Amino acid sequence: MPNSDLNPRNWQTSAVSIATPEPAGLPHARSLAWQIVRDLGLVAILAIVSLAAGLVINRSSAHPLPVVYQTPEQRFDAELTTLVAAPPFKIAPAATVGLDQFRSAVESKSALILDARPSLFFEQGHVPGALNLARDDFAHDYRDLAGVLQAAIDKPIIVYCSGGECHDSRLVANALLSLGFGNVSVFTGGWDAWSAAGLPASKGSVR
Repeated sequence: MPNSDLNPRNWQTSAVSIATPEPAGLPHARSLAWQIVRDLGLVAILAIVSLAAGLVINRSSAHPLPVVYQTPEQRFDAELTTLVAAPPFKIAPAATVGLDQFRSAVESKSALILDARPSLFFEQGHVPGALNLARDDFAHDYRDLAGVLQAAIDKPIIVYCSGGECHDSRLVANALLSLGFGNVSVFTGGWDAWSAAGLPASKGSVR
């Protein structure tokens, strides 16, 4: 019996089966897939460009919107922090008082006295009756003192810090003026002048 693998007819059949072309719909499917990938790429590029443009426009706006959601408390804290972030050379001139006037206000309790120094220095020693509204933690301290501050919104408020080259008292005073407190002044001599005069001092935190 002849071997079927040696039959020339079988060779022809095999050759025909090997050379059979791809289905007619395959090139069209590949073309369609490429178009989809290309369109998705263009959409992604357009989205990235739009996002970048939006961020640039928002950042350059006078009132930029927060990119990440913030609670009302977080937004308020951010606004408070911004109020005391001005460089010293941009600090507007505020009313000032001397040692005698400041001492009189402290002893008569005719004004709300605020210490703008960091809490560490405040706890080591401060003017009797003063409250700590630190410039470097203004938002936190302001919320803690909100009740006292609002009760004194129309009363005299005197802010002090270390004195000398310290600008914290002016920054805090101007922030309070921006928040609607109308009678705010600065004791420029600060804690240094008060201590040098040998006047009474208190220690510890006050809340």
